[in-house]
Order: sequence, then structure tokens, then C-alpha cells
Amino acid sequence: MIKTVLKTAFAAGIVAAAAGCASQNGPMQSQVDQAMRKAESAQSTANEAQQTANQALQTANEAKSMAQANSQRMERMFRTSQQK
Repeated sequence: MIKTVLKTAFAAGIVAAAAGCASQNGPMQSQVDQAMRKAESAQSTANEAQQTANQALQTANEAKSMAQANSQRMERMFRTSQQK
């Protein structure tokens, strides 16, 4: 008799706990969904920043190349003027 009461009480406790977890799943899922949206937004922003950084690096490399070419021209012009 006591075992039957304990088994019934245990089963009722499990059902009550499961019901409590199930009722809290809604707000938890909403928070998870919101966190996922924020993470996706952050990833999108990071991708845009990476693209901008890549463009800036390309521009800087082009500017460096032009500056080196100009420096070489100036050096040749200087040497030519010194030889005269």
C-alpha cells in the first residue's frame, strides 16, 4: 500500500515537473530565438565590416604601389639631374 502511494506520488511529481518545464518552454524559446536573431545580425555586421576592411586594404596596396612607382621616378629624375 505504501509502495503504491509512493509510486503514485512519484509519477504525479514527474508529471507536474514536466508540465512546469513545458509551460516555461515558451518564454525560453522566445529568448533563444531573440538571441539567434541578434547573433545573425552581428554576423551580418561582421561580414560587412570584413568586406569594408578588404576594400580598404586593396586601396592601401594600390596607393603604396603608386607611391613606390613615383619614388622610383623621382629617384631617376634626381640621378639624371645630377649627371648633367
